Amino acid sequence: MIEKLNKNISDFRKDTLAIDDFLTGTLVSYGFFKSNYPEILNKFRRRTWDSEEKEGMRIFDSLNSKLPEYETDIYKFCFINLIARTESFLNDIVETLYRCNYNELTNKELEINESGEIDKTILKFSHFSFKDKIKFLKNRFNLTFPLIEERYSDIVELFTARNIILHNNGTINETYLKINIDSKFEIGSKRTINKDYLKLTFILLIIIAKAIEEQIRLQLNNANS
Repeated sequence: MIEKLNKNISDFRKDTLAIDDFLTGTLVSYGFFKSNYPEILNKFRRRTWDSEEKEGMRIFDSLNSKLPEYETDIYKFCFINLIARTESFLNDIVETLYRCNYNELTNKELEINESGEIDKTILKFSHFSFKDKIKFLKNRFNLTFPLIEERYSDIVELFTARNIILHNNGTINETYLKINIDSKFEIGSKRTINKDYLKLTFILLIIIAKAIEEQIRLQLNNANS
């Protein structure tokens, strides 16, 4: 199980780092363009250009005017992908627990033993909300997550924010407010993704992975002691 768990954690870290690298590289490229655009524009105005060069400058002008919108979109893109990768990580963890005979560690027989039934359970788990995923891990595998509990409302908000952005164009609705009862948003307001919110997302998702890894390793150590 340790080998499989290590791979789950390693894959998750690689994927989140890849998203972070993509974000950093894209923002650096945007910054480089913005800082050099005035010089490019001045050079363009100093002489006559042919039609192909004029078209190139038109594209530069369009890009310059849309950079604020593109930056907003890139934060949103990274956020959605981070949440998706975290859900995939949680699915990987459940599969690892089932297929590595976790019942030997807990001294409890799992209800599902056949491979096909395991696949059905993992598929069902993949459609759970984050709250139900954590509840399932607690009830089925006797896991507890104090690190997650400390930031529980903030973490739940991440997953509901993803749903709002994907399915309601970022507009707050009753479903969002019902789950996030302490939210300062109102129905009809927008949940936007900015630089600070994305930084918080990285931190909270790292907490999720760390909490799950620590709990499983603790169970393994207890079983082997």
